[in-house]
Amino acid sequence: MSHTAYYLAWLAAGLTLVAIASAAIARHLRLHVLRRAKAVELLDALEAYTDWVAAQSGAASFQGDAQQGDSPLQDVRNIQRGWFPELSEEATQLYEVHARLIDFLWGQQLLRLMDAEAWFESDHDVQFVQLWRSHRDAAQAAAEKLKELSGLAERGMEETKRTFPA
Repeated sequence: MSHTAYYLAWLAAGLTLVAIASAAIARHLRLHVLRRAKAVELLDALEAYTDWVAAQSGAASFQGDAQQGDSPLQDVRNIQRGWFPELSEEATQLYEVHARLIDFLWGQQLLRLMDAEAWFESDHDVQFVQLWRSHRDAAQAAAEKLKELSGLAERGMEETKRTFPA
């Protein structure tokens, strides 16, 4: 083997390693950008679900569960499971609060239909506010951890600054 062929073989091997490293870096960056985009999407779904919960306090009657069909809570669940399994503890807490909220709202709806006077005396506003606070705390915990996991917290991106009203 001549010296030229020897050096060309090493050059080809070096270029191949550079191409493999470049592809790996590009893939990593693409996944990072996609994960950040999914984090923003999850924050939007979480905010939409929070808006749905807040709307239940002023609704004349219970409008049904947010888990049915294409809902913000279903979006939260799908994105969290697919992209952020690290949020399973916070998501479980959010789903537990949701279950308590739905039980409360159905109970209030039945009480309102069966005995309006008992419903009026049931102190439903105070109970709803307690559930709202539990929801807000669970949603904030999930949003903060999501921002940390996705890198949105360190950059302070304006579009990700979500607030959950008190």
